[in-house]
Amino acid sequence: MVIDLLPTANAGPGRGAVTVLVIDDQRAVREGVARLISCAGMAVRQIRTAGSAAEALREMQQCHPEVVVLDVDLDGDDGLALLPELAREAGVLVLTSHGDKSTRARAQHLGALCFVEKHQPAADLLAGVAELVRRGREGQTSWATRDNCPAADGRILRGPPDGA
Repeated sequence: MVIDLLPTANAGPGRGAVTVLVIDDQRAVREGVARLISCAGMAVRQIRTAGSAAEALREMQQCHPEVVVLDVDLDGDDGLALLPELAREAGVLVLTSHGDKSTRARAQHLGALCFVEKHQPAADLLAGVAELVRRGREGQTSWATRDNCPAADGRILRGPPDGA
């Protein structure tokens, strides 16, 4: 699925609109997240979706997104195994139904900038995506430039994990 929103020239002041890639093996979830983001009025040029790890890697090579929304479980694949590669090129928000501390810690260690559980309100997801869109427009997606990625309920990832 591809949703074209803003031509780069119409992105308003600043550095232009960004591309967002939503990766989830559940079609209803990935399309729902894509539509939610498309209606939020962010500086997003295009939203693309992928339903598997292999498809996600192809999309990364084709569209070079600045922001990625990544599910932890990808129909037999470990979504977090993709994180190091994705995080080199984009700000990554992990969206999962597995919000335990070990999953959060692993996601943070592997490069996630935000972590949102699927049962949290849509406002939390949008807050995280909006922050990553802002950072993507400014070219800030690395650990070195990261401080906090907010969510409406205060669930954020702060700074690099110890030893990073």
